[in-house]
Amino acid sequence: MTTHQPGTKVWPRRDLLTASAALLAGGVAGSVATGVSQAANPESSFEAIPLPWPWTTLEPLDAGRRAYRLYKDRTKGRGGCGTASFLSLLSLLKEEVGHPWTTLPDMMMAHAASGFGGHGTLCGALAGASTIINMVTFGEERDHILQNSQIVDRLFWWYAEQEFPPKRFDDISPIPDQIQVKAMSPLCHTSVSKWVHEAGVEIKTEDKIERCAKVAGEVAYTVTLGLNEFFAGNWVAPSWNQSDETEHCIRCHGPATETQRARKWDQQGHMECMMCHEDHD
Repeated sequence: MTTHQPGTKVWPRRDLLTASAALLAGGVAGSVATGVSQAANPESSFEAIPLPWPWTTLEPLDAGRRAYRLYKDRTKGRGGCGTASFLSLLSLLKEEVGHPWTTLPDMMMAHAASGFGGHGTLCGALAGASTIINMVTFGEERDHILQNSQIVDRLFWWYAEQEFPPKRFDDISPIPDQIQVKAMSPLCHTSVSKWVHEAGVEIKTEDKIERCAKVAGEVAYTVTLGLNEFFAGNWVAPSWNQSDETEHCIRCHGPATETQRARKWDQQGHMECMMCHEDHD
């Protein structure tokens, strides 16, 4: 990671200036001569700028409120949790950093809504935000551990432990003080279905829309806060605090932890076991 002085706003990235200079030189010198050929053959266009891309200190509440509002955008093809978290961060980075963030399309994560195409898999808010996490931390190592995966992993643990929706956006919400239900999982299906059951509503209601808008806002808020801390050198990866039931499972099935090594590591993941399995000796 490139070091930075306290108080600086943008952390430069390796290869970014070199790549940008090459783009400018090629663009200015050959814009007229190559414009027609690039239009006819898109593969001859500029090379992609390598990761990681630059992060700058952003205001977490601004990111959260943008995500909350973006989720409820009723314009055709817009809205939803994937766009909400992704575009809230992207729009701020376009404003505060500019290039190369200005090269990304706003609707790149639209397909992640409702657990990707309505399939109920990973929560789209996690998908959109984790895309930004990877883009700004790719290749970063601390204590010989790649940080992009570690931060995403911790984000998903955090999500599963949250009582959603948060109260943070109630001052701008037409439905404040909604019932809060622990997500238990980063999966859209589980997170949403548990909530609508406890709230006594159906999926296609304003109550559910409001709930998920607040969830998207909270994800954007938390990721912004975490990345600010990470690049200020203040972020410490939390330990995995699995439940007693899951701890009993991983003694046999893994993964290994600091205090124990599984007899046979034959499962992958950090989600709660008892949501889908029964306990056994």
